[in-house]
Amino acid sequence: MRSALVLGLGLALFVGANAAEAQSWRAQAAWVAGQVGGGVFGAEFRRPIGAPPPLPLPGVPGSGPVEASSRVWHLTGMLAAGLNAAAPTATGHRLEGLGYGHGGVLYRTGRTLPGYVGLIAAGYVPVGVIGPAVLLEAADVVALQAGALHGDGAWRGHVALNVSIRFLCDIVCE
Repeated sequence: MRSALVLGLGLALFVGANAAEAQSWRAQAAWVAGQVGGGVFGAEFRRPIGAPPPLPLPGVPGSGPVEASSRVWHLTGMLAAGLNAAAPTATGHRLEGLGYGHGGVLYRTGRTLPGYVGLIAAGYVPVGVIGPAVLLEAADVVALQAGALHGDGAWRGHVALNVSIRFLCDIVCE
């Protein structure tokens, strides 16, 4: 299980190192049944995959704008850190540090709702849970994850909501 988490985090680092221009800072609220109830802040990276589509020929003057298609498949990775208020600890302290990482593939729909749909492998440390999740993103701003993560010999429900920090600043700072 730990090797899978390391592989997922390695993918996230690889994607991040090769696509720094696609970086998005995110705030994420996370819940994993009986293991995680907290929030993290981190960077998400995306990298388009596949051959670039051909550019269209110039249009006829006066016919309007020329539209060019773009790649629809993307690798994604995210690394984040924060606090877990539902940590199962033997000391009785319920608040501890929380690390998060995911890596996977997204499909850009060309619409606003949902803008991206994909499958990721997500994991939390030091809780030690990892597993698959579906990611749905709206308008490049808010993303919802739902899945099942495995840890302590059992599968647990997982839900997370992440929001672009840039979007939060647009709302709060203005």
